[in-house]
Amino acid sequence: MKKTAVIADAVSPGFFFPAWHRYYGGLFGTENLHVVTYQGLKPSFAGIALGYLWGVDAAYDDTLRASVIADLVAVLLRSHDVVIRCDIDEFLLPDPRHYTDLADFIARNEHAYVTAQGIDVIELAEDAPLDLDRPIFGVQRRYGMRSAALNKTCVTTTPLRWAEGFHGASVPPRFAGLYNLHLRFADLNTRAAWDQTMLQGLVPGSKAHQYFNKGIDHHTAVQKFMASRPRGGAETQAEFDARFLATVCHRQDTGIHQGEFIRQDFLVPLSDLGITAPVT
Repeated sequence: MKKTAVIADAVSPGFFFPAWHRYYGGLFGTENLHVVTYQGLKPSFAGIALGYLWGVDAAYDDTLRASVIADLVAVLLRSHDVVIRCDIDEFLLPDPRHYTDLADFIARNEHAYVTAQGIDVIELAEDAPLDLDRPIFGVQRRYGMRSAALNKTCVTTTPLRWAEGFHGASVPPRFAGLYNLHLRFADLNTRAAWDQTMLQGLVPGSKAHQYFNKGIDHHTAVQKFMASRPRGGAETQAEFDARFLATVCHRQDTGIHQGEFIRQDFLVPLSDLGITAPVT
């Protein structure tokens, strides 16, 4: 069995963190969960079972976290066979028609690294508020939208470097049947509350502050637009992947391979991806 570490960064043990902890801890053991947090925030994670809680003596910064986590991935690979790097609101799931679960995917994967195929999970008007104590995918949320910004290289057996937001990596994308289910648009109220927490400690006018200070009206408008998209479209998922891969460029100055942040303009039933039973 491959020894697998999971690493993410977090500013709070609330919001999506309990679901993240339960999902990845249940698959790989809480002793293999590693969390990076920021200036003054370590005490809030007291009592949570983790392999290690890394404290950064600085406020949240997108460039900083990509650099710090890349360094820590290299450290973890000295004692682990595989490292999974994901955000707190990202849940990696292989096609259930081919794999039992993520642990089965990791055990059978022979690639040095894998890029997950990104899906924004969408809250529809008829959906109840998200209950993180109940299964989410295929039960509370049944639709998603393919987003190339979420095509993240997130499983690796070798040290990597990443761009801001982990949207590009020092290796070209490599798909292998792994989905990245992203909850940012899965619950509007949670997103708005999370943004308010993220703003604490950020310098007004900074890039991070501008990103998290868009307000509830902005989130509501984006949410309604995405939820209004047609349910199903002509482009296949393979065609979307090919369209994204055609945009990937290697930047000589950074060494990063990154493609355009394209989206499909329709919703995909999660059941089309094989997600028909309750997951997480």
